[in-house]
Amino acid sequence: MSSELERRLERLLAEAPEPDPGAGEEALHRALRALQPAASARRGIRTAVLVFAGTAVLLAIAAGSLSAAGALHVSFGSKEKPLPAVRQLVLPKGASGIAAIVDGRLSVAIKGGFRLQTAATAAALSPHALYIAAGIGHSLVAMAPNGRVAWTHPVRGRVVAIAWRPDGLQIAYLVRRGSRVALHVIYGNDKPGSDRTIDRSVRAIRPSWRADSLALAYVGAGGGAIVYDRFHQRRHLVPVNAPVTGVAFAPQGDALAVETGNGVWLARADGTQTVTTGAVEAFGWLDNRLAVVVPGEASALLRLFTAAGFPRGSSAVRGVALAVTPKLVVVRTAQSLVTGRTTLLSVPRRASVRDLQVG
Repeated sequence: MSSELERRLERLLAEAPEPDPGAGEEALHRALRALQPAASARRGIRTAVLVFAGTAVLLAIAAGSLSAAGALHVSFGSKEKPLPAVRQLVLPKGASGIAAIVDGRLSVAIKGGFRLQTAATAAALSPHALYIAAGIGHSLVAMAPNGRVAWTHPVRGRVVAIAWRPDGLQIAYLVRRGSRVALHVIYGNDKPGSDRTIDRSVRAIRPSWRADSLALAYVGAGGGAIVYDRFHQRRHLVPVNAPVTGVAFAPQGDALAVETGNGVWLARADGTQTVTTGAVEAFGWLDNRLAVVVPGEASALLRLFTAAGFPRGSSAVRGVALAVTPKLVVVRTAQSLVTGRTTLLSVPRRASVRDLQVG
């Protein structure tokens, strides 16, 4: 075994939590059973088998450790269909991190070089990309930039959406169990007893925190946009006359953008107004301006508005818009997710892309 491989294994084992009791013994037992070479086998083959078995023991112990932490689902001899290959993400200029889920596989890149690829049902970066929270198996898992699992919180169901509070102190997440989706809030350090159910019946649409962290917007089971005031523990329904498909608070102030099947609305303390009408490819906040991408005849159109709803220009978009983040608009052309000339992620032509976020 090369010294480089030894060093990698040592680093992996040093960062991994302790394995389940007996995991190492079971892996060793299986490896030793495989070390029964025929009496006539040559010494060189026996040495190679020993080296391979030793490597297998170390990898099995490491995998068992990560599985115990809820960070990895271990399945030996599985015949499951392999996940599509995803090229490493390229961190956009000025960003602290980027995360995307493509066909159920999470890819993350964070300033400093940390990269992660694993199966996940939802994901979100904490402010300044200090942590990544992900739905893995039947758990909500928080990981540090060095890959260390900070904590694992078991849930009854599957995590389908995650949103960090702007101050990083809490996480809002949605759990699907059967046909019902519930909204929960938990402290970012998994403080014991901090998991609270805010609404037991909501739609599977990512919630959004207000900039001051004192309010949370989400979509109720009836399709209406609801703002939950944490300070007064009250809820109010945003007056929009169509089923809501997305909500997004501005990164500054209290303006809330609401997407419906026939346009985007802007809700403020002084009232609600229509910003665009018709189909929408993507919407969100770009440098504290509301950005809405609408389909066009030759190409899509990116329209910008102030937080008060006043137009601030437009530009053509080549490709299909997938997401609007505070730092860039992401579009797909052919097989790549691109912004300007920077390729962020290569995906299969018909791949499903979701939870794409830049922080």
